[in-house]
Amino acid sequence: MRNRLVGALVAGLVLVGCGLGPQRSAEVVDDDDVPFQLLDPEAPLLLPQADAPETESVSLCYLGDDQLVEVDDELHRPVDVDDVVAALTELPQDAPRPLRTALGGQFVEDVSVRSGIARVDLRAEVAAVGSDDQLLAVAQLVCTLTARPGIGLVSFSLAGSPVDVPRSDGSLTSSPVSRDDYRDLLP
Repeated sequence: MRNRLVGALVAGLVLVGCGLGPQRSAEVVDDDDVPFQLLDPEAPLLLPQADAPETESVSLCYLGDDQLVEVDDELHRPVDVDDVVAALTELPQDAPRPLRTALGGQFVEDVSVRSGIARVDLRAEVAAVGSDDQLLAVAQLVCTLTARPGIGLVSFSLAGSPVDVPRSDGSLTSSPVSRDDYRDLLP
């Protein structure tokens, strides 16, 4: 009898110590007592971050004397590949040295990303650009786009059809290219 009494006392202390009361079934709670608008279907699932930065640092590749130069720039969030390509058409204000870009505002028609490959659809105006500037423009795009998380290759098309692009070794390819194809132009 004494062992049963001690056992019941220990079990009771364990239940009280764990915060469990004598209740053995679920209890219905009034909607007004549910915290944090958990019942509101319009409420956000996550609390907003009060200190989220308004800009994102992005690596952009411009042309220096005879090679590509990576420059970090701040773009307003949310940043997508279209924003990054558009930023390449303008030179940064506080560049560490004189830079230029081989990309005109009418060079790229569309950019999309799928399965780690950035797909760049070029405009017909690219044909009017000299072969040296075509190489530099493609190198700028590849260097910049592959600096983005999740992008390892870049493919090029013209009016939706694959097009040959120059690599720094002088060859042409219609296959997706990577930074390695332009390593001669990288610092």
